[in-house]
Amino acid sequence: MKNIIVFTALCTVLLLAIFLGMQRVGEVSRPAVAREQNPGIPSVGRIQILNGCGAAGAANKVADFLRVKGFDVKNKGNAPSSNYPFTIVASRKKGGSIAEQVARALATDKIIPLRTADETYDVTVFVGADFLERTK
Repeated sequence: MKNIIVFTALCTVLLLAIFLGMQRVGEVSRPAVAREQNPGIPSVGRIQILNGCGAAGAANKVADFLRVKGFDVKNKGNAPSSNYPFTIVASRKKGGSIAEQVARALATDKIIPLRTADETYDVTVFVGADFLERTK
């Protein structure tokens, strides 16, 4: 009788351990799903947004839009000039996959290479007068 009680207790502990282990495996795979569901977690690139159209708040609007899409906007400011008719995505790194992702998010095909010694950013977005179309 004592052996049956010990055997039952061990089986119960084993089943509980298996159940808890399966729960833990489910938790390990959840962060990727959580990141997709919470696009506010920056995960893609180091992005600089420069207002090139002169409209007040244009860089902020584009930055907020890209952050919602999961991009890591590091800096916002003004471009050297404010006569950009179109939004331009400048790839600052070789390969340009991040620039392509940003361009896809902004629904633009205007991607240019912009190589400098400064490697602070992966992509610089020059916000043009069409920024409202790009952030729908």
